[in-house]
Amino acid sequence: MKAFLTAVLCLCTLAAFSDCVTVQVGEFSFPLESVKKLKELIDSSVTRNPHVLSIRSASLCANPDIPKEFLNLCATPDADQIFEDLKPIARSPELCEICAFAACAGC
Repeated sequence: MKAFLTAVLCLCTLAAFSDCVTVQVGEFSFPLESVKKLKELIDSSVTRNPHVLSIRSASLCANPDIPKEFLNLCATPDADQIFEDLKPIARSPELCEICAFAACAGC
């Protein structure tokens, strides 16, 4: 019974801390969960046009499913570059959970 309670407590603690992971790129900070959703949007853009080498911010920002945390980014002239910087993290978000990327914090 003690082992079960300890396991439940550990899982609850892990769940609480996993929501705290943030990705910092330039002056912008995004929750990791939003970056994971960004990956889905990038993947759907590439699926529609597999010859696309880079995702333009205009297509991402025009998508109604973009997480609201990215809307301020969409209004900046650096949006294309910041989205490019976010792509490796979005492709491998599990690496961010263990702080393998310098842009990740709160792991």
